[in-house]
Amino acid sequence: MSEKLFLKAIQSQRTSVLVINGKDLTSLPSLIQKMNYLKVLDLKFNQISKLCPEFINLTQLRTLNLGNNKLEEVPEELRTLNNLETLYLSGNLIKSFSSIPCAGLVNLNFLNMNNNLLLKLPPEINRLKNLKYLSLNHNRLIGIPKELCSLTFLYEIQLNYNQIVSIPEEFRDMKNLSRLSLARNCIKEFPIVLCVLKKLRVLDLAGNFIQTVPKELQDMKLRVFFCEENPFVKKHPIYIEQKEDILTLKEITARYILNEMTEQDPWYLQGIEDFPEILNILARKRTCVLCGKRVLFPDIKCVTFKHQAKKMKKTKNLMNISNLTIKITKLYKRERQIITLTNQIKNK
Repeated sequence: MSEKLFLKAIQSQRTSVLVINGKDLTSLPSLIQKMNYLKVLDLKFNQISKLCPEFINLTQLRTLNLGNNKLEEVPEELRTLNNLETLYLSGNLIKSFSSIPCAGLVNLNFLNMNNNLLLKLPPEINRLKNLKYLSLNHNRLIGIPKELCSLTFLYEIQLNYNQIVSIPEEFRDMKNLSRLSLARNCIKEFPIVLCVLKKLRVLDLAGNFIQTVPKELQDMKLRVFFCEENPFVKKHPIYIEQKEDILTLKEITARYILNEMTEQDPWYLQGIEDFPEILNILARKRTCVLCGKRVLFPDIKCVTFKHQAKKMKKTKNLMNISNLTIKITKLYKRERQIITLTNQIKNK
């Protein structure tokens, strides 16, 4: 079947475009070497697992689409395609990317390897000097080689749905980078190195584990910033082990009230009578052997309270408010006594 398709294509003199999609091709015939003028070859949605050795003769190719086949590695036969500009390898089973193909792809500017099983990129990827678009979504990458950052013509990088933890500091050298997508990875800290990229306009960090963003973010000239599904607000509280010499809120409050009652402050002496539960707690008071003041737990170090009101000049109005408060407290207490007596008389 494949032989007939290629024979038909060869009969047309100087065929420059060949499209054979979804024909269940498992391999390419050796006849392909006769298609010297081929510039566009589209073989997506087939069953190709390897390229034939004669493939190296297609040196005039500009666009090659091998998407959705059965390739398990980036074909080494690509090493001679010096004129190739666009390469699709998405939807295969690629696990390895050797350095050999990189040697010849000097004019490649578009590379799509989405939906593969790629674990890492070779350092030799820095040979793709003219690369402008790189897409590696849905792979198994755990890191980005620093050599990638030497590709200064890169305009857009897609690395969504991988296992990347961080990006290298050399990213600061990617002066022309305008779009960067790192959604659904394992990044825990905002890559602060991105803040120096003056041309970066679209940044996608959604679905990572980032908790904070640096203040330098406000200086970036981003037009679009995706950051949803990051734990900026922690869902779980942080527990801190309490040291022995840290006073509890209960102890601080008790010491303050006991101190005010000792100084015969009328507000506390009269108001505390309406709270019998607090009186029961304060009844367990002790005396600190160091400062002589009253405390609940004498084994905790003593503290000193500063009465701010004593340092302030009391105005006439403040004194009137204080006296009025005392009168109101007395009236309230008398009213309660009257109500109690009235209820007793009714019961009799």
